[in-house]
Amino acid sequence: MQFSTLGAVLAVAPPVLAAPPHITSLSSATVAQNGRVRISGTDFGKAPGLVQGSSVEIGGVPVATARWDETGISAYVTHDIPVGATTIRVVTSEGASEALPLTVEPLPPPDGKVAWRFKVDGMAINHRAGIGPDGTVITVDMLGFVYAIGEDGLLRWIHDGPRRAGHEHGSGYEGPVAVGADGSSYIGIEPLGPDLQLHAVNPDGTLRWVLNKPWANTVSGPAIGPEGDVYWAVTEPGGGMQRIRPSGELVWSHDGDPVLDAAYYDRSHEMSFGSSTGDGPIDRLYFAVTLGDLYQGMGTPPFLFAFDLEGQQQWSVWVESLSGSFGPRGQAVVAPDGKVYLSSWGNPEGWGLHAYAPGDGERVWSYYPDPGNIVSMPAFDADGNLYVMHDGAYLTSLDPDGAMRWEIWMEPGSKLGPSLSPDGQTILIDGMNIAPDGEIAAYEAATGAQLWKIMFPLENGTYQMPSARALFTEDGTRAYVSTAIGGQPDDDLYGYMYAIDLEVTPQEPGEETTDGSTGEPDPGESSGTTAAEETAGETSTGETSTGVAPTGEAPTGGSEGEATSTGEGDSSAGESGGAEADPGAEGCGCRSSNASGAAWALALGGLLAYGRRSRRRQRPG
Repeated sequence: MQFSTLGAVLAVAPPVLAAPPHITSLSSATVAQNGRVRISGTDFGKAPGLVQGSSVEIGGVPVATARWDETGISAYVTHDIPVGATTIRVVTSEGASEALPLTVEPLPPPDGKVAWRFKVDGMAINHRAGIGPDGTVITVDMLGFVYAIGEDGLLRWIHDGPRRAGHEHGSGYEGPVAVGADGSSYIGIEPLGPDLQLHAVNPDGTLRWVLNKPWANTVSGPAIGPEGDVYWAVTEPGGGMQRIRPSGELVWSHDGDPVLDAAYYDRSHEMSFGSSTGDGPIDRLYFAVTLGDLYQGMGTPPFLFAFDLEGQQQWSVWVESLSGSFGPRGQAVVAPDGKVYLSSWGNPEGWGLHAYAPGDGERVWSYYPDPGNIVSMPAFDADGNLYVMHDGAYLTSLDPDGAMRWEIWMEPGSKLGPSLSPDGQTILIDGMNIAPDGEIAAYEAATGAQLWKIMFPLENGTYQMPSARALFTEDGTRAYVSTAIGGQPDDDLYGYMYAIDLEVTPQEPGEETTDGSTGEPDPGESSGTTAAEETAGETSTGETSTGVAPTGEAPTGGSEGEATSTGEGDSSAGESGGAEADPGAEGCGCRSSNASGAAWALALGGLLAYGRRSRRRQRPG
């Protein structure tokens, strides 16, 4: 009887009617041409990737969106929106909101070497971007939103990775962005749940196909091979290492030996390609990963894998180091002579950089720097000269015979591995100093002399830290640097992509930047550094007190193009003895400084006060 009465009540209850969207406020009534507007309100419904008929319009034109829920939307000004006064509104299947006034302003002018910066909707970009044939930069933030940004800094489109796959939430931490010759991009997306997906996105931002891998994680890649196919290593029973056509057709798969059935700590690095002979065609791919199974009684052992491009594993080498030892530095790099280099930590040797023969994986050379706390992935020029960081404060160059060319001391901190320009003349190091302030610095590859440094501004109440190694354009005139901003309020998360033009003349110390600051830090700033410290970078060319004993066969040089790498990942060169603070704080505009004049002399004094360690070098036997 009670059930019948309840049924009668339910039968006559009025239906709940959905309401049209309503905007209560905008984050700002003025926005730059590539800017983000946070829209607050009610009844926004589900995101466009989950339902039909939802959009944000600026001046009546649908624009790209990122985060979207019932009460908040992140909308972006796209390249087709003109500058000037306009309106913004939210449209759903239930109707349209009121149109609020919005003014679109031109992009700010370049700030020294910073051509432009673009705000993403996640608090970080975890991997390096990809660059299309037309110069479009394609990057993915930690929430899985994929952004296509033109060379001019204007937004072309956003691909909502998780929602296009039917999920409310997800992440974009599953590897770098790979871009094919036709401009199509391939991105690993992890929807909320156990699955892993590879999204193929057309040059116009439309989704081409989705490859779904249940209960999987990315091991390495995706990467574009020399023939234009996509290579992707995942933790999946029945096919961990895979080659896939741009059409989505699987060419081959290989379980891996040991089996790629789990990956911990060291994963999602960029895949490297090279020649098995050093002077022949590109026919090998390499990656390193820490597995989840026991090996010789040790949990989570690190391995270096080599596959040919026809689907056969050539070898795998247990990297003789402790569990999880190469941490975020586990990026394999191919030298011009075909050898594969990987840094790792072993007992009792400590941190070292090791070379492995491409034919069988035999370790043929090792370099143990002093101090040896954390050794980065290396970079090579066409002549076979090697560049590597260690202890979070030293940048070293060795010649092809393993002899020291030069070594400099940098302000200690948490630095990412070196990026070398295509012409082999400029090294970029980005990361955080011990202050901690985010920075990117350029060094002359021939001598190690510092050329310039840019300090990233404080953002959103916390520090801003570079989150992936700098990525050069093919002609080397520009580099792209992404940042993470930790400790932000949940309702206002963001990170940045910076475009740095290397050929712009840097400002002299003391010269005002476009934000009214100088190349020297304000005495009241939290960095605690002097102008001299910002330009620190002593060159010790020809000294014999630097480095420690490479052993075994020395690396040999080769010509550029004999080996190709799709990149070396977001590998950290590790931390110095100083504490690493949380990234991220308020402010705008970047500080720029030159290593010259009196500032250089003061830097040298500060370096001597820091104290130099006695070091030794010897040629390999």
